[in-house]
Amino acid sequence: MSTDEFASMIDALAPEARAQSAVLGIAPHSLRAVAPGELDRVVAAAPPRSPVHIHVAEQTREVEECVAWSGHRPVEWLLAHGTIDARWCLVHATHMVEREVHALAASGAVAGLAPTTEADLGDGTFPGVAYAGAGGLWGVGSDSNTIVDPFDELRQLEYSQRLFWRRRNLMDHGHDASVGAAMWLAAARGGAQACGRRTGAIEAGASADLVVLNADDPALVGHGGDTSLDAAIFGPCRTPVRHTMLAGRWVVRDGRHRDEEAVLEGFRRAIARIANGVK
Repeated sequence: MSTDEFASMIDALAPEARAQSAVLGIAPHSLRAVAPGELDRVVAAAPPRSPVHIHVAEQTREVEECVAWSGHRPVEWLLAHGTIDARWCLVHATHMVEREVHALAASGAVAGLAPTTEADLGDGTFPGVAYAGAGGLWGVGSDSNTIVDPFDELRQLEYSQRLFWRRRNLMDHGHDASVGAAMWLAAARGGAQACGRRTGAIEAGASADLVVLNADDPALVGHGGDTSLDAAIFGPCRTPVRHTMLAGRWVVRDGRHRDEEAVLEGFRRAIARIANGVK
């Protein structure tokens, strides 16, 4: 697809996104996949405040190839050659030196972390302590979909820092009482910004996107307030969530998605088609 075709696609999707109250964003894959001129044209084609996500510095080989090509490390190149601001989410950003850590934190962009994927692939450890200490924004998500669970992602992030620094409770952002609550709030804030949505907090004007913890899970019994999040993230919690709400509407009740049966049936049909060689 050419950049002109991409721009036409964005123009065609914009009215549909507005009709559905959806956020239209773009995600040029990486500096390996998009040439500098193409990146500039793609970003210019997007609506002014739409999110921009890009994969960067996940693996050391990626960094080495970028240095060989440009003389700069990937995060360093983006910060020097692009208008990196609060619209941007740099996915992974695993391998940064100190100057990149501070510059990315100061840019207002979000580091989009996928800790279980980065562990699964042996990518390396994100410099979480230094980045958070510099005031950097971050969120979590899944990349390879081997695990799709924000509690697992947060636990893996904290544990990766513990393994590196050989200390505990490192991602607490100065909250002495609860590392779990501090991480959840930080991830909610960064994730909301990365998605271009006013959510991630319970406040006037924010979308009613809520998670109700499962007080009947044995690991949560006896907990309340911040310690519930500590137990949900770091305890032996099997089913931490009971209900979820999106924009004021319940999506999951008592652990079951409202479209669970239809989605499962569609998945079964798709797998059967693949198994039978049907395109």
